[in-house]
Amino acid sequence: MKRSGWSLHLLMTGLVLILLAAAAVPSAPALALTEFPQGNAWGRATPAVIWCNDPTSTVKFEVHITGRTDVARVWLTDLGTDEEEERAELYDDGTHGDQTAGDNLFTLADVVVPCSPDFILSRGGTNQLHFMLRVELDDGSYTGNNYGTAAVGMVHTDYRHVFSVQTLGEGLSATAYAFFIEDRLYEVMDGYPVADIRCGKGNYEAFRKLYSVLPDVFDFAMVVPGTQLLRRGDYGENVPYDVLVTNEVEHIGMSIMDNSALFGSAGRLKSAIYHSFGSLAIFDHEVGHTWGMAIGQSLGLINEDWDVDQGHWDEMTDIQGQMGAYFFDNSGAIGHFADNGDGTWRLIANLEVEPYSPLELYVMGLIPPEEVPDIHILSKPDTTDLARISATARTVTMDQIIA
Repeated sequence: MKRSGWSLHLLMTGLVLILLAAAAVPSAPALALTEFPQGNAWGRATPAVIWCNDPTSTVKFEVHITGRTDVARVWLTDLGTDEEEERAELYDDGTHGDQTAGDNLFTLADVVVPCSPDFILSRGGTNQLHFMLRVELDDGSYTGNNYGTAAVGMVHTDYRHVFSVQTLGEGLSATAYAFFIEDRLYEVMDGYPVADIRCGKGNYEAFRKLYSVLPDVFDFAMVVPGTQLLRRGDYGENVPYDVLVTNEVEHIGMSIMDNSALFGSAGRLKSAIYHSFGSLAIFDHEVGHTWGMAIGQSLGLINEDWDVDQGHWDEMTDIQGQMGAYFFDNSGAIGHFADNGDGTWRLIANLEVEPYSPLELYVMGLIPPEEVPDIHILSKPDTTDLARISATARTVTMDQIIA
């Protein structure tokens, strides 16, 4: 079994993994409202990815309790099925795969994670699930959190042996769609699943391994861990980010730069992307950061809470697209403003799939400036009706942006 691994995706390839609840254990108590601190527990599923409809493909779950000694029992649950009979109990008594009793490492081995093959195929053959923590303390109280303590992926067996793999030596291999690194010596990351995660920000080894065996022909390289990775200290999962490598385009709010040598590229690589384990849901967004979304800063188009070179459009604009910060309404609605064309706006929910906006396509060099409509910066929006929002608005034209 591989100890740990990475896949490094080139251009716009996708690799998604899957889901579903662990073995049922009755008698787990109802969860109280108190929250168990995320920094006191981290989990692991081994292997991280299994075959959906293969009963011999089983998982061992582990939950490590750190910084406290008052935890009596531990369960994992799927957030969508948080009922007593749906929780799986882990053990710290030397049974169920647990190696050492009383060491605050709770274990449940040989779990057959149930799934529907038809459902998996309807999702493209892959999906994923994050399991949530539930805890009983020594004083008899119950707590937990919904941070996703352990993640499991599933792949339908129809995909077994489908892709031709070329072995490149020294733990490196590739298909036509991805480059794989078996990181037995911890050359890429210093630990799994808890690590200092700065891939492309002072840690360039994954990219250098790529260029050690493949030519310098890629515009984007995306590193995806073969298991859920957690930050040291708070055990939060590292979220996707983009690292700018080169830019040779003027007048888009970014400086000319070339850091490609750090990555092993001779100048071709534009962006290095880290994407967390599982569905590559926001890859399009991270690719968009290659062009910075820094144009129009002096006109108020950029959210001030972000580094300009890695900017997001201000949430009060109607730019929309992949790169905008979200507007949060008091009612709980989240999304982007869209111009109705009659002096009102609607809110596009954050769950809707949006294409790149015209301004984003312009900075990418894909459309001319005359195809970018006027942009409005809203203030005091009345969100009583999310389909017809009234607001005071300041207009920004493409001519102003270019000037």
